[in-house]
Amino acid sequence: MAHESTQKRRPRAPPPADSSPLFHLTDMPCGGRAPGRGPPAGHRQSHCLSGTPRGKDTVRLRHLGILIVLALLATAIVAAPASAGQPTIKQLKQQLRQAKEKRQQARQRQRLAVANLTGARELRAATDPSALAATPLDPDAAPLDPAAPAVTIPTGMDQALAAALLADGVVSDEEVAALQARVVKLRTMTTRWNAKVKRLAKRVRLRVQIQKWSSRGQWRPLIEIAARKYGVSAAGLYRLMMLESTGQRRVVSGPYHGLFQFMHREWAKSWNKWRDRSIYDGWAQIQLAALAIGRGMGPSIWTNTYRMAF
Repeated sequence: MAHESTQKRRPRAPPPADSSPLFHLTDMPCGGRAPGRGPPAGHRQSHCLSGTPRGKDTVRLRHLGILIVLALLATAIVAAPASAGQPTIKQLKQQLRQAKEKRQQARQRQRLAVANLTGARELRAATDPSALAATPLDPDAAPLDPAAPAVTIPTGMDQALAAALLADGVVSDEEVAALQARVVKLRTMTTRWNAKVKRLAKRVRLRVQIQKWSSRGQWRPLIEIAARKYGVSAAGLYRLMMLESTGQRRVVSGPYHGLFQFMHREWAKSWNKWRDRSIYDGWAQIQLAALAIGRGMGPSIWTNTYRMAF
């Protein structure tokens, strides 16, 4: 027969003021139990101050904060405008102006270097000791004026450079060779700036033309450009556009928008380099469609019309 226990049960502690289980981790005292509750049986009470968070809870909070910061950074990187690396027409024109200025400066330096080289060669011939020794003296010539300069500096030559070359009275072959090397270097630089100017001018003309085609809704030349860039059939791309929107950039059919009827969720994906533009931007839609088809995504995006177009 069981005997009743003569020991009285300890009354339960009153619930904490905030009985919600979602209290903050920092409100957890040392020992890891909720406020108002004592330690379990057989558990040694910690000697840390009441209300002080445990070390492992602090570490968890730090890890959680680091993860949140990393997630925000990743989101910012993914959400950044994909076409930020593509300069606008205004920026291209500014680059073109700067390149023209650099080319003009290179041309001026090249002309001065050529004049200095020509003058140095003349000075070398005029100060060549062997040539002077071989020249017979003219008995009828007027006597030399000691105050007159021995050598005349050629026209167009830098006066300071000429004075430096004539400091020792003779222009050496090494000095002429150094000036020749400078001319070659400056000619190369001028050629490079000239090529950059031509390249930028071509890009500006193309971008301006693309803008005109896009504003007028002339999609065929734009489709040709995008098809060549991404290695797809221009004819198939054009047929797909006509099947989807008949070439109308602002067509809306339920959740589908634009020339190629993209959904907003597709337009916002990270692989869309033009997602910062409007979904009704015809040139952006053409480029995205060409990119998607080039990646083999055509059948999955245009399930009904892709096989009809290609």
